[in-house]
Amino acid sequence: MFSPRQYFSKSLFAVCVAAFVTGSIASNVAAQAIGGNAPGKIPDEQLFGFIGKDPLPPGTIPWQLLRQVKLVEVKGSKDAKKGPQMRPEYGPRIQELDKQEVKLYGFVMPLSTSARQKHFLLSPLPSHCPYCVYQGPDSLVEVIAKTPVEFNQWEPILVTGRFELVNDAQLFYRLTNAEAVKL
Repeated sequence: MFSPRQYFSKSLFAVCVAAFVTGSIASNVAAQAIGGNAPGKIPDEQLFGFIGKDPLPPGTIPWQLLRQVKLVEVKGSKDAKKGPQMRPEYGPRIQELDKQEVKLYGFVMPLSTSARQKHFLLSPLPSHCPYCVYQGPDSLVEVIAKTPVEFNQWEPILVTGRFELVNDAQLFYRLTNAEAVKL
């Protein structure tokens, strides 16, 4: 249906994802080299500080579950200029969600200046937070809504839609046919 590369031709989407992923991968590669955290893994306590530990809306997929993925090197993919090709390796609980209707609770990261967004990123952290640590692709979900969604950058939203695993090192998840749910 949609490939991440089609969207990368849209400069705003490319800039948003590239900024988060590049910062996350660059800082986390260094951290891994000295025995630090895995890519995109910011402390759960920081997530809980924004979206709350209790109670999440009933039936919501927790961000901590979506963060249980790792990047692995594709064998035989080393390119002298680009380096090794990476892909996500999903755990069994995440694989069970593929092509299923799910609910996600998070903050809208708009991809346009409109007050209503039909195509946006959903994150456990607000986009207006200048002090938040970089997130990785395991903390972002591309959302393609049926109808434009109104949002407030200060408040998380609840969306439901068809969850898809994306086999790309820069984007792990997509929610299609999405709709906002009144809280």
